[in-house]
Amino acid sequence: MDDRQLQPPGIPLGTAFAHLPLETPKRSAWPALARRLEPGRSRLRWPLALAASLLALSLLPSGLPVPGSESNPTAAGTAAAQSVELAELMAESSRLERLIAVASDDGASSATAAAFSLELGERLHALDSEIEANRDPDRQLQLWQQRLQLLRSVAAVETSRHYLAAEGRNFDVALVSAY
Repeated sequence: MDDRQLQPPGIPLGTAFAHLPLETPKRSAWPALARRLEPGRSRLRWPLALAASLLALSLLPSGLPVPGSESNPTAAGTAAAQSVELAELMAESSRLERLIAVASDDGASSATAAAFSLELGERLHALDSEIEANRDPDRQLQLWQQRLQLLRSVAAVETSRHYLAAEGRNFDVALVSAY
């Protein structure tokens, strides 16, 4: 078949589309956009919210009292209290790990920040290995508390890095002065 037989008679389709008028909106979107882009208003509020949530999380008590644990000082009561506290530490650790996963950025960062993050990651890995190897309940509780403190440090570094980047400030200077 010939290509001329497949095309409908009249003007080509591309030309017909080119001659159509542009659709105009009923009202301009610029005034609403200009209000949102006013100078002085922060465009990125999530770093502040993330930093505030981390601060609120760090102020929460690490272990809630277990009802009845004061009146039952037996070994079974102590073991149950330790078990409950250990479960709470594990739950908070899980929450912090999710926060760190959200806050961490695999994008470009300075060598200082990358080295500091790697150091904290190595400490966390060593602590996890010790937790896995140790089965003493008292030592497990201590190790999980240490892990929680380390995770709080990692979360503070990650959220601070995002906050300072949103502010346009250098993370390395803040890292040296804070840590």
